[in-house]
Amino acid sequence: MESAELRRLVVRHRHVAPMLSALLAGTDARVTISDLEGTVILERQAGGDTGAGAVERHPILVERQPVGWVSGPRPAAAVAAVLSYACAREADKRALAHEALDRYRELNLIYDLADTIGETLEVDAVARVALTEASGLPTGGTGFVLLRSATDPARLAAAPDDGRSPIPAASASDGILGAVLAGEAEIVNDVPADGRATPAERAVASLVAAPLRVRGERIGVIGAASREPLVFAASDLKLLNAIAAIAAPTIDQALDVTVGSGSPAAAGTPD
Repeated sequence: MESAELRRLVVRHRHVAPMLSALLAGTDARVTISDLEGTVILERQAGGDTGAGAVERHPILVERQPVGWVSGPRPAAAVAAVLSYACAREADKRALAHEALDRYRELNLIYDLADTIGETLEVDAVARVALTEASGLPTGGTGFVLLRSATDPARLAAAPDDGRSPIPAASASDGILGAVLAGEAEIVNDVPADGRATPAERAVASLVAAPLRVRGERIGVIGAASREPLVFAASDLKLLNAIAAIAAPTIDQALDVTVGSGSPAAAGTPD
């Protein structure tokens, strides 16, 4: 929680601010509420001779991490507890809002893919819908879809191959993306510092990627990457996993149609 959000809770929140005023009205003690940097948000001056006693400093906690401080004699502990509860409730509300947005995005992806299937089962068309969704992760980044090459299953190639992918190709067995293909989704916020990174992968600073899995087969990876450092979060990974789960069967179906028609394909299922 940022300092501005804590200030809003303490000073202007329609429920927390009155509750805090009532709590402080019950004591003549001097109580100071500050953010993590020590900037004072609210200071209640002592009234009369309080026999103040020892000054205590109590953290305002959200998920066991301090977001601010309450200083003063013994009532400061009660104030910190009230604010910790209020901050936790606000954090829960934001988390629920993000989860609702994620669900909304998942539904939109389903509708987009359904529309695409109704119009065409071309690999590039379906992959383009998936990478557009991957480009809309909360943290940012440019989406990419890499599929196993039809002519060289040890290689992952961009789909569509239009020169826009932040990672145009990768190894199916080496590097960060090779590890993702064989394992689970990953966040790598400092790609150059990762010992697994290949020269092609080091062209980006940060990436998040998930495997495209269909009936136990690994047909490729989907993700987002940035040439500038980004800090991808668990929410990005969660949404990307949902996109991969929805997109993989559709891409696999498009690959089957392409191979069955005898048309040349840039990518295909592994032998």
